[in-house]
Amino acid sequence: MTLSLIIGLILFGVLLVMVEVFITPGFIVGVLGTLFLVVGIAYTYKEYGGVVGNGTLAATAVFLVTTLVLAFRNGAWNRFANTGAIEGKANNLDQLRINIGDRGKSISALRPAGSAIINDQRVEVHAEGVFILANEEIEVIKKVQNRIFIKKINT
Repeated sequence: MTLSLIIGLILFGVLLVMVEVFITPGFIVGVLGTLFLVVGIAYTYKEYGGVVGNGTLAATAVFLVTTLVLAFRNGAWNRFANTGAIEGKANNLDQLRINIGDRGKSISALRPAGSAIINDQRVEVHAEGVFILANEEIEVIKKVQNRIFIKKINT
C-alpha cells in the first residue's frame, strides 16, 4: 500500500470523526471514521514497521486532538448550533378577554388540545377527553391555570 493511500485513509478517518462530532450525532459516522484511522495506522505498521507505525499513531492522535480543540475554540460548533428561539407562548389568562360561557370556533382538530378563535383571539384550548373537528362551534366551560377547557356546542 502506498504512503499516499495511507495518508488518505487517515485524513478521511479524521474528517469522518469531525463530521460525527460537529454535524451528525449518532454512532455510525464516528465508527466509520475510527475504522479508517485504524486501517490506515495498521497498514503503516505492516508496510513500514514498528517505528514508523508508532510515529504515525502518535502523529494521528496529536492531529485529531489538535483539530478537535481548535474547532471548539474557533467557534466551529456555533456554526452548526441551533440558535433560534421559540416564539410561541402559553395562554396568559390574565391578559385574555375570555370568560366562561364565551363561544368561538375551533381552528384545528382538538385531540384533545388544539387552537380556537374565541372573542377574536387565537388561543390554545383543551377538550375534556372528546375529539372535536376543525370549524366546530365551541363554548368555554372552565379556565384552570393557563388552560382553557371547551365543549362542542350541539347545533
